[in-house]
Amino acid sequence: MAEVWKPDQEIIGENIRKARKAAYLTQEQLAEEMGGSCSNKVISRYEKGEVEMGVQTLIDIAENLEVPVDSLMPERVQVHTKLEDDEMGKLFSTLNIENKEMLLKIARMMAQNEKLKMAI
Repeated sequence: MAEVWKPDQEIIGENIRKARKAAYLTQEQLAEEMGGSCSNKVISRYEKGEVEMGVQTLIDIAENLEVPVDSLMPERVQVHTKLEDDEMGKLFSTLNIENKEMLLKIARMMAQNEKLKMAI
């Protein structure tokens, strides 16, 4: 059975909702994170695909959800990366801020360790 066609704004809305829930944020909390540039009602309309948003709004939402912008886009327009990078990004995007910071510290220590090995 063929997949049902959906407009891009609906796909983007679904992706925003998934990313927002993965970040454990309500629509109200995301609106607050956006600094008043969107209300929770507008976030709801974006998630339902009822309205299109501008590029800057999409970037702002991605930044506030701490996900790459292309992860909110329909699959056909996403930038495809190496499987390892894509998997790492998906896993990273599911972590809360505390675990993200911990993982970044570990990655920085590992990178520093590699530099030291190369210097020897």
